[in-house]
Amino acid sequence: MKFLKIESRGIVDKTPDAIIEFAAAQATKAWDKNQSPYLLARLSPDLVAQGIEYKEVLGEQKLKDFLRKATDKVKVVIHPTQAARIGLIPPDKFYEYSTEAAPAEESATTSPRSERPNLSRKRYIVMNFLQLVSELDEAEAAQINIPTNILIKLMRDR
Repeated sequence: MKFLKIESRGIVDKTPDAIIEFAAAQATKAWDKNQSPYLLARLSPDLVAQGIEYKEVLGEQKLKDFLRKATDKVKVVIHPTQAARIGLIPPDKFYEYSTEAAPAEESATTSPRSERPNLSRKRYIVMNFLQLVSELDEAEAAQINIPTNILIKLMRDR
């Protein structure tokens, strides 16, 4: 009689406590490596890689709100002007996002062209996306493949 071996996709249990522990471990790992937050936007895909859809475990509760309650395990930090830039750090650490705008960001937000008001916003979004990509480690960044002509089209005046 042959037995089939079923491999587990991950090591994380499908429980709220396990999600907290996983998030805390990822935050600690990111902090130890870069002294910067582990981006909350990365948590969901990392959980999926472990075989967990957090919405199945947490229901309608938002991940950010759920993790904010776990103050003894992880601290949630939010960028003061970019609401989508949310990070996780170890609870005993302090981190504050910089509020200084880069020169390219300043020109994109302070001098929009009146005839093409969406241009500045598009450029701002592309630059913010590239900034987030630059914060990935080399292995993760190597997996991102965006044709240059797409980025050029997004940055054009037309």
